[in-house]
Amino acid sequence: GPPRCYGTTKSTVYQNNNENDLVNDNDSSNNDNNNVRSQIESLLSTLSFQNNNMDNDDNKEQENKNSQVYIIGTGLSNCVADLPLGILSILVRANVVLHDSLSLPPEEIQKVVSSLCIIQNVGKRGDDQTSYKQKDIDELLLQYALGGDDCVKDGTSGINHDIVDDTSSNASRIVVRLKGGDPFLFGRSRTEIDALRQHNIPYKVVPNLSSCIAGPHYGGIPLTDPFLDAQSFAVFSGTNAQGIVEGSGGSRDWESMQVDTLVFLMIGRLDKLHALCQQISSTNSLLSDEKVEQQTNNDAVGNQQRWNNETPCAIVQSAGRNNQRVWRGTLETLVEVIQQDLGPGVTTVSPAILVVGQTASLDLLYQP
Repeated sequence: GPPRCYGTTKSTVYQNNNENDLVNDNDSSNNDNNNVRSQIESLLSTLSFQNNNMDNDDNKEQENKNSQVYIIGTGLSNCVADLPLGILSILVRANVVLHDSLSLPPEEIQKVVSSLCIIQNVGKRGDDQTSYKQKDIDELLLQYALGGDDCVKDGTSGINHDIVDDTSSNASRIVVRLKGGDPFLFGRSRTEIDALRQHNIPYKVVPNLSSCIAGPHYGGIPLTDPFLDAQSFAVFSGTNAQGIVEGSGGSRDWESMQVDTLVFLMIGRLDKLHALCQQISSTNSLLSDEKVEQQTNNDAVGNQQRWNNETPCAIVQSAGRNNQRVWRGTLETLVEVIQQDLGPGVTTVSPAILVVGQTASLDLLYQP
């Protein structure tokens, strides 16, 4: 795909390699960012902030000719003020930051990092064929960590080599990989770690709160509730790596799953959301004759079908952000509720989290 770089090394923000998108940095903006960074450094010093793991990492950076890589989850925060001090202490020293679309926005990252830090958006969107592929991100991470262009062939990742060359290839770098939510939960960190291990590049993983928990909570939806006898939850990706809806063709037996609440990430496309709701609510029609008979016997003794058309569910869009929206309905009506609100022409509410189960009917947010 084309470059999606925000580089401050040449006093220019590079975005989408489009001349119309070039935005010149101004002195006041740079001064504000430097002030924020200085204040953070002063705070860390005042608090005598020490992290034993961090001290060990510093020693590794000095001993190893390669860079130190940090794979960091940012939770659902889109503001540096919400980040833990440990993460801020890494960002103030960063030479390179590769961030996802749902992690910190570049204007927030620029408040903390050095004016010479390279900031690049490597976000992936499932339906956007021009966005980065995971293998390209793996290669790009290696290229920055190794300090040169040896790892990536020209044209494979759309890298702006003018920006890359601004950092000496002989110097060790602190390379930060920012991921929204938690880096291990649907974060695709394994291939990046495998690539780093193959080249003996030291790295550290910094976990954070996943959107599967924080997202529903931002929407006022608890995943468990003793009064509704909801004691467990399970988390799924709404679609697989090929974009196929989870559980398609009866591959998932929802009814026999002993769980009270279902959470689905990456399910913003309304056609796929509709298909998923239908599969969950009509799960009995996909069961074998033996299981249907067993379910019928269970119903006869008072155990109702776990999921049906009337099961409460909710969508939380852009959880934790200023433009957050929440829609509540049932497995049968949820998509209709969204289209009635936004219009029949709306096809997606990404980024979105789906919650299915009795707790989805709750709204525990403060109502002024």
